[in-house]
Amino acid sequence: MTERKRIAYYAPLKPPDHPIPSGDRQMARMLLAALNRAGYDAFLASRYISYSKRHGAEIMAERKRGAIAEADRLMAQWLGEGRFPDLWFCYHPYDKSPDWLGEEICARLAIPMITAEPCKTGQGPNGEWLPWRTEAQRAIVLADMNIVMTDSDRDYLAGFVPDERVTRLDPFIDTDLLVAEPVTDDPWPQTTGCRLLTVGMMRPGAKLESYGVLASALARLPRADWSLAIVGSGPAEEEIRRLFSGFADGRIVFAGERRPGEVLTLMERADILAWPGCREAYGMVYLEAATRGTPAVALKNMGVPLVVSDGVSGLLADPPDAVQYAGALERLITDQTLRKRLGEGARAFALEARSGAMAADRLRAIIEDVFSLREDRRGGST
Repeated sequence: MTERKRIAYYAPLKPPDHPIPSGDRQMARMLLAALNRAGYDAFLASRYISYSKRHGAEIMAERKRGAIAEADRLMAQWLGEGRFPDLWFCYHPYDKSPDWLGEEICARLAIPMITAEPCKTGQGPNGEWLPWRTEAQRAIVLADMNIVMTDSDRDYLAGFVPDERVTRLDPFIDTDLLVAEPVTDDPWPQTTGCRLLTVGMMRPGAKLESYGVLASALARLPRADWSLAIVGSGPAEEEIRRLFSGFADGRIVFAGERRPGEVLTLMERADILAWPGCREAYGMVYLEAATRGTPAVALKNMGVPLVVSDGVSGLLADPPDAVQYAGALERLITDQTLRKRLGEGARAFALEARSGAMAADRLRAIIEDVFSLREDRRGGST
């Protein structure tokens, strides 16, 4: 029996077992599971976090030194075990979390590297993050293949990575990793109206912008029969509560932060996932809701159309106008037949077109191509 190839998996922003839930953590978990489903011995190589909220040169130097020390530790560990990885797979390297560790390991072992979701952040008002971007780009350029999930990431790489080293994988959802938990309370009022659910971190920037669009849209629907449960917490919670303070009592319920399994149960109870998704890379929340048969109303921006199929698994409104978003919400709130059809479509879309099995097949094809190209180059050099 052929021994499975070993893949050292690494997520410099947030390891898959990080205690704080997020879409990044969810995708990190699902990619690791998909690699094993694809037939590889994929393991979490390191929990070293290179991410920094601050851009100072001294911080960057400290993070880089930490990565070198971690590389020393891993090499000693693998030498003691008598086994080394065949490939390095890095999820989500970008300006604030360069993959210095993978760069070092691949140089020492002469093994291929693959990145998934390499991207960039804003450079800062005075270009403060540009030195970090240079560091992140060095490992991305060295990678044998870079897997993108959105057009914006492909456009970014086009400036410094050859086309043949960039490929595509659609965002996906692995239902094996979704475990629903009981919810003892019901955050919606006991009415026959349409149950809306919002799940989003409460932080400044794009998340706050989404809450603003949602509040403005719902204010245009005073006569529609709906109630909204909001799941989430964060530093912008006070400001978000003010956004929804003008609604009648009972219409808006702040349900607080919930465990991932509880969120799944609430998604199943909801009629509509109402989350605009301003400037979302794509948004795992849409696929999670879709697995429960819950359609979404979102904005047609960034990568959201990759996870919400307009007219199939939900409705998309043109951004950033809250009027258009209100119209899409009202249409779904008032049409129960449409909700049922889109709910069925959402579940089929998540379980078929965006499944973990689909991702595993695609990853296997990408990885085997990388190994084959390495073999071809090795053969050509002898």
